[in-house]
Amino acid sequence: GLRPEELRGFGLDGALATAVAAALAEAPAASGAGSSGVDESAVPIDEMLLEALVKVAGGVKKGTTFPSHLPLSDLRERLVERMSAFHRVTVEGEAPLFKKGALKLIHIHLKRAAGHNKTHISGLESFLISPDAVAQARGPRGGAAWPTPRGLPHTAPLPPPPWQALKVKLGCTTAVLKLPGNNVKEQEVLLQGHCLNEVVDYLRDAYCIDKKWVVLPTPKKSG
Repeated sequence: GLRPEELRGFGLDGALATAVAAALAEAPAASGAGSSGVDESAVPIDEMLLEALVKVAGGVKKGTTFPSHLPLSDLRERLVERMSAFHRVTVEGEAPLFKKGALKLIHIHLKRAAGHNKTHISGLESFLISPDAVAQARGPRGGAAWPTPRGLPHTAPLPPPPWQALKVKLGCTTAVLKLPGNNVKEQEVLLQGHCLNEVVDYLRDAYCIDKKWVVLPTPKKSG
């Protein structure tokens, strides 16, 4: 079943999340032998479930009636529909960051301008990575913490963080630019040259960012 912490993670109030989780958990348990006749196909709708999952926002028209029982599967669907999507990013040694909406991935673009090849990296902030730290070849917060996105557990000792990789190892010019848009706060890192594989390796080795969290350029079709 759904746990209270899962419901709170999707934007439900703490007390309401606990009450809803308890109500949904009781229905299957009551369907066995010796129960009062309540089963998963007919969960009784009390006032809490009525307000949280049955009534719609914006008021109720006069004369509207509500069901006294609903299937558990129906209640679960209603619960998910009323949740807000959130995501969590954790950094070793720091409190996790909860943010509304889906996680924005890191994007790498290869471009050519004024006769020069350039690599653009955006979306680093979603993983609590400072674009300035990447461009200036410094570890985040002085290099003391290792970012670890949720779902990427470490099973082996980590090597020393190669913070100098992008600027020194690649031997290229780096810059930090503001992304276009009036209300955009995010920035992008600009590298001289096309360094796609090198950047992917850097994100993996220095920040433990797997390739699945990175949007790569679409290969051009030959011919």
